[in-house]
Amino acid sequence: MTRHLRDLLITVIAGMGMLLSTLDTGIINVALSFLKGQFQTTTNIASFTITGYTLALAISILPLGVLSDKFGKLKISYLGFVLFGLSSLFCGFANSIGWLIAGRIVQGIGAAALQATSAALITTLVSEERKNSAISILGVMIGLGPVLGPSLGGILLSLNLWRFIFWINVPFAIIGIICNHYLLNRVSEETSERTLDTIGTAMNALMLICLLLGLSLLSKPHLLVVSLILIITSLLIGIVFYYIEYKTNHALIDVKGLKDNSQVISYLFQTVTFGFASAMIFLLPPFIFEQLYHLGVGQTGFLVLGAPAGLVLFSRISGKVNDGSKNKSFSHIGLGIILLSLIFLLLLTPSWSYLFLTLGLFIYGVGGGYFQPANIASIMQASPIEMQGSTGVLQRMVQNVAISTGSAVGSTCLNLWPNNLLLVTRIGWGITLVLVIMSLKDMIFSKYNN
Repeated sequence: MTRHLRDLLITVIAGMGMLLSTLDTGIINVALSFLKGQFQTTTNIASFTITGYTLALAISILPLGVLSDKFGKLKISYLGFVLFGLSSLFCGFANSIGWLIAGRIVQGIGAAALQATSAALITTLVSEERKNSAISILGVMIGLGPVLGPSLGGILLSLNLWRFIFWINVPFAIIGIICNHYLLNRVSEETSERTLDTIGTAMNALMLICLLLGLSLLSKPHLLVVSLILIITSLLIGIVFYYIEYKTNHALIDVKGLKDNSQVISYLFQTVTFGFASAMIFLLPPFIFEQLYHLGVGQTGFLVLGAPAGLVLFSRISGKVNDGSKNKSFSHIGLGIILLSLIFLLLLTPSWSYLFLTLGLFIYGVGGGYFQPANIASIMQASPIEMQGSTGVLQRMVQNVAISTGSAVGSTCLNLWPNNLLLVTRIGWGITLVLVIMSLKDMIFSKYNN
């Protein structure tokens, strides 16, 4: 097997795994009303098809990252494709909402295995000269998944092919399994002797369950107290989790290492900022186009592609220009462009043409295209090779939580001020702007101190 073929197959596996796992985070969102009628159930129960997947992914991703360091990224990736493919097949055949939810939970575990290994496969197995190009492709897949999911789901529903929302994953999972199997017999990986921290895993699971359930209920006024109790409980568990992990030799999260590495903490804070910002950018514009500009669904669907178009295009451009030595600079540039896009969007008024909104979204996407691949590469470079799996999943976990938080804050604002969309956008993008400024300030201070 040539080095070029090996790099190509690893990039395919990593990119496809990330695309499938992020695609299925949102592909079922547009089908909730349909599933409610199809299975004669309530909206709250149908929503567990989303919550079950999200929770399973969030809870499983850290322990699977540890296992990928111990047994090898290719083996865990292989397991991920098998679980994801079989559960997708199962979901399509489900004849009750209970079985569908069960299938989605298994699918979430498979998605966690795929996300846990995607970045680490590239940083540990792809040759140096192709590594940054491969990471840029990973950035494209992360950006494409959340956008393609709802669009693809809507098309399949309109064709009365709801089962293909799940079955469409199967052929791609089979390709992933074949490529993985081929590589498993020909590539040797460097592994570690890490053991799984069972207490840390249990506490992390409890913390994330409380946090994600609390965030999901935040936008429902009659459950606001329950939501706040769950979020506060998750924070308290998080504090206990931190002190336990700090004293544990084989911690699920290397708290000691993070505490001594201010650069990685800075990179992770930037990841949180970008995740929160992406949630706001994808959540609010459709409401603006439809309610303030009175455009149709089809036109809106086309105009909101500004952000993903910019992200996809400039992820590839930045990947070709960056040889791996410009990650900090590109992160700086990316956050700076995102800052400009948010200022531009905050100045936007309904008297301006709706094309300016698409332009603002495109500028944001350009910033994301520069930032995301460089951010991933920076985090992975700051971690020893035997910890690449754990580091990669920590990056994905904090970004997923940040996306959930951004979506919850945005949805809550929409519910609080349903008749003042302009105020909602000002608040949402204003909070995001503050986070970006804090990230840039943190980045500058971190660079100065080092």
